[in-house]
Amino acid sequence: MLDQLFNSIYSSTEVKINPLALIFSLATSVVLGIILAKVYKRQTIYTKEFVVTLSLLPAIISIIIFLVNGNLGTSVAVAGTFSLIRFRSATSGSRELIAIFLAMIIGLAAGSGYLLLAILSTLSLLGVWLVLENKQSKSDHQRRRHLTITVSKQDAVAEQISQLLDQSCSEIDFISVTTAQAGEQLTLNYEVNMKSSIDDFALANLLINKIENCDVALTKKAKKRKNL
Repeated sequence: MLDQLFNSIYSSTEVKINPLALIFSLATSVVLGIILAKVYKRQTIYTKEFVVTLSLLPAIISIIIFLVNGNLGTSVAVAGTFSLIRFRSATSGSRELIAIFLAMIIGLAAGSGYLLLAILSTLSLLGVWLVLENKQSKSDHQRRRHLTITVSKQDAVAEQISQLLDQSCSEIDFISVTTAQAGEQLTLNYEVNMKSSIDDFALANLLINKIENCDVALTKKAKKRKNL
């Protein structure tokens, strides 16, 4: 009776699958998917929906590989179906992209029956991920800031601010300027990368001491550069 679950309704097509092997593959996929989701959640902003999807994606891919079962025609059809699915938008970060690819690797390996390979490769890659992430967080913190400067209208104030920022920042992006009080007050917005020798307090003190009637706001809400 159980074997009938894996027989197609088309009499000419039968999928030869060991039910016990399928159970082991699904269990391995789910466990590794949960481990992957827990690693992804560390030190990142995430949504509950994406974490749940990341946990179940390897098992879903495993089932697909089992159903394909070496059939070339079915494989082409499945590939065409995946090409129509936009799983995540083009603005997704590289961290999400790595997690999705790892989930696919788990599903493909487990679905193909390489359970030990799936376990070892997943644990190894996640271990390297954690080591690199911890090393990066200890050696170089996020130094990109959103800088807001509110200053009274003065002659050449923009040039003075630019000179001071050049001393403390390795990269400066001017975002916007707004006026208030009939043009007597200026609010300038920048996104800057601070040099390693400068912290938030040093940059704020430099601007306040060198520019008259100056208010400074520094936040970590600046958009990170995405390379992927």
